[in-house]
Amino acid sequence: MSDTIQIICNILKAGNIENFRQEARWIMEDAGNPETAVNIAQQRAAGAPLQYLLGTAPFRNLMLKVDPRVLIPRPETELLAQWLIDHAPYSGDILDLGCGSGAIAIAAATERNDLHVTAADISPDALTLARENAALCGANNICFIQSNLFSSLTERKFDLIGANLPYVTEEEFQTLPPEVKNFEPVLALTAPDNGLALILKTIAALAGHLKPGGGAIFELSPHQAATAANAVEDAGFNAGIIRDFCNRERFVTATRQ
Repeated sequence: MSDTIQIICNILKAGNIENFRQEARWIMEDAGNPETAVNIAQQRAAGAPLQYLLGTAPFRNLMLKVDPRVLIPRPETELLAQWLIDHAPYSGDILDLGCGSGAIAIAAATERNDLHVTAADISPDALTLARENAALCGANNICFIQSNLFSSLTERKFDLIGANLPYVTEEEFQTLPPEVKNFEPVLALTAPDNGLALILKTIAALAGHLKPGGGAIFELSPHQAATAANAVEDAGFNAGIIRDFCNRERFVTATRQ
């Protein structure tokens, strides 16, 4: 076993994997046998994301299934889920718009089982995986629906909306690490108009989809926060900016005036 760990460490180190010792242990624990472990290490050294290779990714207190159908959940997105959990009224209606793996919806549903959660995504493949994750996590209070933003939710209003929509610009996409650019779904990453097309479209439609006193939160790049906040104000809402773990302006909120 120790010989295999050393072989894996050498493979990962040669592939410039920074945390190669810890990843070697995770690979060995997950693989079950040396041959499989070495194969995974070789794919990792070639740039494949570890989460896709292991098939799982942590999010808050959850362990979710992930594969190239969905983005890998990021730690900063846990703050978006926390905002929804903290601000949702008892038995409130919550929308996870652009749900991907289902991370936000499932976190809200499992940590606040009084909530009525809807998870929407344009991708049927993402929704299939999100449903699997919900079943694995015992989240039975989620309604999944295929929707291009609000296209299938025309008559629905919610207390809170959480939106982790694509916001990477085409220029930024070219500079992303290879393990993101070459493996994660482009549909879930990039958007036109300086990355803000989907976010601004959603903000413009908020009034028709929020209950009185309702609110929304958007994840975005720090350089987009001021523009999105201005759009929130223009739409008749109070805008707020929340910083992430690295003190970057990562979220914009919209609350009823």
